[in-house]
Amino acid sequence: MKQRGLTLLLALCLLLGAVLPAAAAAEDAETVHPSIVIPGVFQSEVKYLNDDGTEKTNSKGEPYAPPFFLEDTSDIVKEALANALLPIGTLLVTQQDRENRAAEAVAEVLGEALAGRVKSDENGHFIYNIQATKYPTNLAGLSQHDRDFALDAIPLYDYAQKAGFENLYFFSYASFGNIYEIASELYELIQTAKAEHGGTTVNLAPVSQGGTLFGALMQIYKDKGRALSEDVHRVCLIVPAANGTALLGDIYLHGLLDDDAALYGYMFPSLLKEDWLGYLIPLLLRIFPNESVNRILDTAVYKLVEDYLEYSTCMWALLPSEDYPALRELYLSDPEDAEIRRQTDWYYHAQCDYRQNILDAKQDGVEFFDIADYNQALYPICDCWDKVNADGVIDLDSTSLGAVSAPVGKTLPAAYTQKNTYCADPSHVHIDEGRIVDASTGILCDTTFYFKGQHHEATARNGVVIALATRILYDNAFRDIFTDPAFPQFNFGRDSRRMENRIVRAQSLDLSSATDAQKAALTKALETAKAANATTVMPTEDFEAASDALQDAITAITGAPAQTNTDKNAKVTLPDFLQKLFKLLQRLLLALTGGKGWSDLLAR
Repeated sequence: MKQRGLTLLLALCLLLGAVLPAAAAAEDAETVHPSIVIPGVFQSEVKYLNDDGTEKTNSKGEPYAPPFFLEDTSDIVKEALANALLPIGTLLVTQQDRENRAAEAVAEVLGEALAGRVKSDENGHFIYNIQATKYPTNLAGLSQHDRDFALDAIPLYDYAQKAGFENLYFFSYASFGNIYEIASELYELIQTAKAEHGGTTVNLAPVSQGGTLFGALMQIYKDKGRALSEDVHRVCLIVPAANGTALLGDIYLHGLLDDDAALYGYMFPSLLKEDWLGYLIPLLLRIFPNESVNRILDTAVYKLVEDYLEYSTCMWALLPSEDYPALRELYLSDPEDAEIRRQTDWYYHAQCDYRQNILDAKQDGVEFFDIADYNQALYPICDCWDKVNADGVIDLDSTSLGAVSAPVGKTLPAAYTQKNTYCADPSHVHIDEGRIVDASTGILCDTTFYFKGQHHEATARNGVVIALATRILYDNAFRDIFTDPAFPQFNFGRDSRRMENRIVRAQSLDLSSATDAQKAALTKALETAKAANATTVMPTEDFEAASDALQDAITAITGAPAQTNTDKNAKVTLPDFLQKLFKLLQRLLLALTGGKGWSDLLAR
């Protein structure tokens, strides 16, 4: 009888051993973990305040606009005329910049205009009263204005609908601020969210610069002797600046790209989105000698860093770890820089340990996901712009946590084979179809999702990216790149927001004067557009073709295209004419004279 009882007890234990984990798993699958969004650069509401907390206003009585809180344009012009007119005039007349006076004057005006009000002191604190709007609780407890602001920055509407606004938090901060203090505030918000939800661990969604804050957060947990897993369930990194950006490091080290093709060709049109002014600036620069133009730009960058951004630890955190030692020596070698060196050294060590800290936290049970954009060159303003694969702003090595990639426009060598550095299953294919990326070298190779051709600044406009982030944050059963074919490891960029706007416009058209052929064309284009927008996997060119076809159908009925830069059939306006004219002149002069200014040509 005792033996039979023991057998029954063992059987019961085995049964419970099988059932209880299943029950726990089921409970975890249904558990909603509150999610905290950590937005990117300039995605928080930041204000320039008086001592009494009211907003400061400019000479026109208007609040200063973030992120730089610039003076009114007329005031900037007055400042420039007062401080730079004489040296610039002298340069113009003599075609010589003696003692770098023009370069220094221009650099001072630009530095003061761009970063004068976001400057920090030697302790890493803002000199002026720059404050980010704080959200101490979840979106359900915020005002309508604050809730709308948060969802406009990172449009997780579907997550809020599924999980409830009470389960979504938005962490706000000033992008030029003190990274240690900001990360400490994030740590406290995590504790608040846990307390408001009965101790449930939270999810984090660091976006872009939010990825650097997450690196600081992991270091704070280490400093406190705590494991990240005590508070965090999942982390969904979205185009994170995990190792800063090569763009910023290159500029800090070498200044702006100053070869002729860049300076007088594509740099300014790229920065100004093909606006006519972007083609006019290179023409105007030719009134100065080429050597002086390059010196002015290099001096402007150096003074901007040395005099205005030197004590912004958030900016230092956006520099690649491999560039930090040289930049520390270049900019922070004076005795009065000791406190900032201590703070930037702290983040440098956190940055060097970033990937290992993730692997350690993963071992502790924290689940990590990553979303990276690729096959876009960096903005053409630095030497490395076309030498790395990127999303326009951050290089892929940083956002993907280590993926190997070919430069934009190229492929991995023919003899290249998948490295499987972090892949335990050699049968997995981690090289994309175009042989641009080997994801197996990224530390999260099975949970990193790539979007080809997606630009960093338009990531939130890609509905598939947002749907994927929502799935990761809400669905605990979603595990990796193999979970759902609708979300494969390698996908494509798109502009869902533009497509959705066109669909809405098409559905609201007055068709009373449209012909039967126009109506039929609109119906067909609308059906195709809806189908394209509903799918989660479609090459960018096919998606854009469906979007443009719908716009063509709309234009055929209305006779007037939507007012966007990308729509076809737009009427030629004065800015359009100027853009074409200046673009033609710019290209012609570049082909004929290279980067020579007028005096350079006369001296030949």
